[in-house]
Amino acid sequence: MISEDKPRTGVFHRKSSDQFVVFWQGREICRYPSIEDFVEAHIEGLAALDANQAELLVGYYKSTN
Repeated sequence: MISEDKPRTGVFHRKSSDQFVVFWQGREICRYPSIEDFVEAHIEGLAALDANQAELLVGYYKSTN
């Protein structure tokens, strides 16, 4: 059961617009026309985070020499 006192976080389907809406702590972050579009954006976001993490690690190890 979802607690009503906590802000919404997750991906929700809006039947009225047939869109998928992403909420983070009660704030609407973005909308997608299909779940496939959401998944594609999520994959791209994870790849960007992975690349950024790799750059941070390289920078860290270079600074410890």
